[in-house]
Amino acid sequence: MIDDKTLQSVLALCKFSLSDREKEHFKQQIGDILSYVETLNQVDTRSIDPDLGKSLESMSLRQDKAAVGLPTEQVAGLSAHFQDSFFTVPRIIEEMDEITEES
Repeated sequence: MIDDKTLQSVLALCKFSLSDREKEHFKQQIGDILSYVETLNQVDTRSIDPDLGKSLESMSLRQDKAAVGLPTEQVAGLSAHFQDSFFTVPRIIEEMDEITEES
């Protein structure tokens, strides 16, 4: 199981707010996941070919060709959040110091 400080850091990064009951449930779920990963880490895979399962055929990807886009005026009409030929979005990532201070 994870400690309360780690849980608070995860919740701050995710911008989640949980009740005490939800926090305990979440901690248990994370603990279960970490236990499962630890179990997987103990599996001996040295004899398994790392390329097993890869396709022998080359992947067929589309050609990377430049194409004419929509006129800027038409794109600007798609959103009220269009400025200087770019879409603007709210800032969602703060500096790590800001996140730590909120915790």
